[in-house]
Amino acid sequence: MRQKKNLQKVTCMGLLIMLVGIVAASSTAAALDQTTLEITAVKGGVGKVSVTVKNIGTETAEEITMIISVKGGILGRVNLTKICSGCGNCTNSILPNATKTESTAEAGKIIGFGPVVISASAEASNAAKVEKTYNGFVLGLFVIVTQ
Repeated sequence: MRQKKNLQKVTCMGLLIMLVGIVAASSTAAALDQTTLEITAVKGGVGKVSVTVKNIGTETAEEITMIISVKGGILGRVNLTKICSGCGNCTNSILPNATKTESTAEAGKIIGFGPVVISASAEASNAAKVEKTYNGFVLGLFVIVTQ
């Protein structure tokens, strides 16, 4: 009988320690300051598309990943995707009210003819993913974003 009571005490104590650990872990995860990103501009150009992302939150957006995709054209010949998650030439964070612009130029030139779909997305380790899709037109090297 005495062993049974001791076992119950040990079990209750173990459950209590587990609950305290779970609460501490969840409060640590919640301590990561969240922010908000917004895609503010998508522009065409000569052989490229540029996307601008703004941090409209109050905290620095960390570990930014931006993806720009241009697909379509006659016979589906335009197919270019640029993924940027920081490199030696740029920063991987955006301060509050600051912007970051990336273009497809590093991934190659856009050459073709016809309508295209331009997809842009951005996310950070402390911000939700935002996505926008635009229509455009490619005329040789010229990329026109028509919204």
